[in-house]
Amino acid sequence: MIGSIWQAWRDNHSDNELSDEQPAALGGLTRAGFLRALTIGTLTAGIGSKLAAAATTAPRHIAPVTDIDKLYDVWQERLNGRDLDGLVDLYTGDVTYVNPDGQLMSGRARVREDFMGMLALKPQIILGNRHHLVYHDIALTTNHWRMTFRNSDGIVQELTGGGIEVLQKQADGGWRYIIDDASRSASR
Repeated sequence: MIGSIWQAWRDNHSDNELSDEQPAALGGLTRAGFLRALTIGTLTAGIGSKLAAAATTAPRHIAPVTDIDKLYDVWQERLNGRDLDGLVDLYTGDVTYVNPDGQLMSGRARVREDFMGMLALKPQIILGNRHHLVYHDIALTTNHWRMTFRNSDGIVQELTGGGIEVLQKQADGGWRYIIDDASRSASR
């Protein structure tokens, strides 16, 4: 490792900054110089990419939404903030989901796929007329929504619709969607 750091340092600096006659212990380097060399060596050794991949794929803790009255606020906030992991966390692993186009999907992976496409449009959504009926750990909820986004020509588009959802309180105390039909509203 030290050898690759030393070689990377020599490859990236002029002869007047560092000569082969300087000690292998990196004598005379400043702290900033050593950190640059360490970074270059780490990347050269391939460790940097592995660490970066692990950091980006490491699961983060997402607090469950335990107050059903806050669920729509959290869903709206996560969609508007393009928080894909946080948004998908609001669904159970085996959720039944109907997207706004009426396409039936099962499972979190399919919900994630659908939301990835939607989030690429950088949408802003407002959920209104929110209602829920609770029976023990199950809730039937309805809402109307208005979403704006820019199309590929930069023109602002607006969509409106509604949703009918079934939520279930989970073991961690959080409410999650077990059925989400975003293709219709309760008023239709």
